[in-house]
Amino acid sequence: MINKKSTIATGFTIIEVTIVLLIISIVFIAALPVTGKAASSFNLRHTANQMAADIREVQQRALSESSSLYMINFYPNKYEIKKSSHPTAAIIDAVHLPQGIRIEHINFSEDQVRFSTEGTPRVGGTVTIRDQKTDKFMFVIIASITGRVRVSDKPPKD
Repeated sequence: MINKKSTIATGFTIIEVTIVLLIISIVFIAALPVTGKAASSFNLRHTANQMAADIREVQQRALSESSSLYMINFYPNKYEIKKSSHPTAAIIDAVHLPQGIRIEHINFSEDQVRFSTEGTPRVGGTVTIRDQKTDKFMFVIIASITGRVRVSDKPPKD
């Protein structure tokens, strides 16, 4: 005698899969505005930290070469790292800011910071960066005497 085992196919029906996908889609759509703001805040903080790191690198170059020829020029949507030479300055790097992030204010004369042979800026100041989506600000602050570079979400106290 042969025993025949009946096999039952198990799985999900189309209706069950459709309902699960619908629920996942609703949760995703509800969470989208929250993740968009989080991404904007991350971009703003990352941009400020990158700018601070670039400023520190230029300070180190000026110090290691004992050169006062290094500078950074700021524009609304980018900044350029330069080394001056006669008759014009050579651009070492041009850093474009992410879309929606702009440099709002620079309190350096001629929107430029220059470094001494000791790697300190000739004058201290602040670069104010704004995220246009969330209207949040970050501040890259350069101390005049020590050349310390820091990032803050609060404006410096003068």
